[in-house]
Amino acid sequence: MATVTLARKFAAPADAVWQYVRWHGVAKLDQYSGDFFEKIEFDGDVEKVGITKTIHPFGGPPILERLEELNAEERTYRYRLLDVGDLPVTDYRGYVRVTPAGPDACHLKIECDYTAVGVTDAAWAQTWTEMETNLMDEISRLVEGPAADARNAAV
Repeated sequence: MATVTLARKFAAPADAVWQYVRWHGVAKLDQYSGDFFEKIEFDGDVEKVGITKTIHPFGGPPILERLEELNAEERTYRYRLLDVGDLPVTDYRGYVRVTPAGPDACHLKIECDYTAVGVTDAAWAQTWTEMETNLMDEISRLVEGPAADARNAAV
């Protein structure tokens, strides 16, 4: 099993970032409402352990995720992929955490443990990192504004 992690500092309060990465919050992001995936469906409105969501990628079978742990007060959760669709991984477990860095900044950490299937660990890590970087870029534009594009391009 391998692990890949991505973290970024945002010039925005932790609650501002959390609203987009929490379990239901991702539905507010363009990539989940038509840009990267066709749609996302939740099996309920209350964020609680055991709830599932189905992500429908364009041209592929759905991906089913289940919330395994949640601590909304600390802005963190763990989830597992129950059906990976076309993704070349098995035993995928994800982790999301937003940590305050003072009143007007925070760190977002996204991580996954996985076993690659039919690809190298490095190939999956690159694909995953590109997807999650796009997610972080979108969140940055939403919470930090247009100036974030210039900052992130310089990184």
